[in-house]
This record gives sequence, structure tokens and C-alpha cells, in this order.
Amino acid sequence: MKITLLCDSLLLKKSLESYLHGHIVSSKYAELIICDRFLNSKKPTLLVGHTKKADLRVPFTKAELFWALEEYYLKMLETEIALSSKEQMKPFIEKLNKKHHNKIAKLARQIS
Repeated sequence: MKITLLCDSLLLKKSLESYLHGHIVSSKYAELIICDRFLNSKKPTLLVGHTKKADLRVPFTKAELFWALEEYYLKMLETEIALSSKEQMKPFIEKLNKKHHNKIAKLARQIS
């Protein structure tokens, strides 16, 4: 997954950079933006902060970050997939969930 970080907090930005090393790209190529403020962007945005509206609440661990990314990614897929019925969608989402879960687990092993 290609990610851009747009954080006002330098500490948060450095923490995310260390956790997501190798997946950070410029916003032009990003599939997801992680930020600590509300953005008006066409790209999917994962909000990190202290508010209840945050997708990932501070403080967080590396594992919590990866789980939040996985959950957010799956939500994006569910909203983008336009299949005729839930029964048709279920096997497709399960397949994507397994594939994405394996990628995140591999990433977690590489970073550890």
C-alpha cells in the first residue's frame, strides 16, 4: 500500500515513518493519506488523533496501526465494490481480506 503522511505533529510523523518505512510515497502516487487533521481530499484519508472521530486514536502501538490500516482498507473496498447482492460480495471480500491480512502480516514481520 502506498501511503502519504500529512501530519502537523513532528513526533507523530516520525513515528509513522518508522512504522511504515518503504511504503511512504508522495501524495501524487499515494493510495491513502494518513493525517492528524481533517483534510478535504479526493483520496482516502485515515485520521489519527485524540478525537472520537479519529480512525486511529493516539497513543497507539505498531500493531494497532496495522489493524487500523487493514480495517480502513477493507471499508474502502466494501464501499467501492458494486456487486448485485451481498451473497456475491461476501466471498470476494473474504478473499481480499485474507490477501490483505497476509500482506500486513508480512509487513509487520519485516518492520519488527
